[in-house]
Amino acid sequence: MQRISSNLTFFFKLFIPVFWTTFYGLFTFVVLFTQDSALQLFQSDLLRYSNLLFYLSTLLIMYLTIFQLKRVELSTEGVYITNYFKNIRYSYDSVESIGYRNYYFFKLGFIRLHQKGYFGKKVVFLLKKGYLEDFMKEHPEKFGYMDLYL
Repeated sequence: MQRISSNLTFFFKLFIPVFWTTFYGLFTFVVLFTQDSALQLFQSDLLRYSNLLFYLSTLLIMYLTIFQLKRVELSTEGVYITNYFKNIRYSYDSVESIGYRNYYFFKLGFIRLHQKGYFGKKVVFLLKKGYLEDFMKEHPEKFGYMDLYL
């Protein structure tokens, strides 16, 4: 099995959300529920509720972006996709296309399926392009019929 997703997937998927929700959530809790005399910086209700709004909006942004990342591995049997709690195998026949978008610091890969699977019709992951190219050189027959956006 050849992993094609980056090692940073684990960091972004598990460490950042846990760290952010724990520590900034605790800070938000303290800001909201301390007495005015105990916390001089956030005496205004506007600052308190704007901090809460900022916290909730970052949770929403993390849910829409970071939580959608998956770990992807390729083998001769098929494509293995995991969210670190559930592992699913798709055959190459069920994969419509594989591609990526290049952002300056990372490459965001995607796999489109013919039909909706457990993780949806489109699976998003952080791509390690060298690993994908190595697998494609070793097994070119697996990618002959699907669309590649590389």
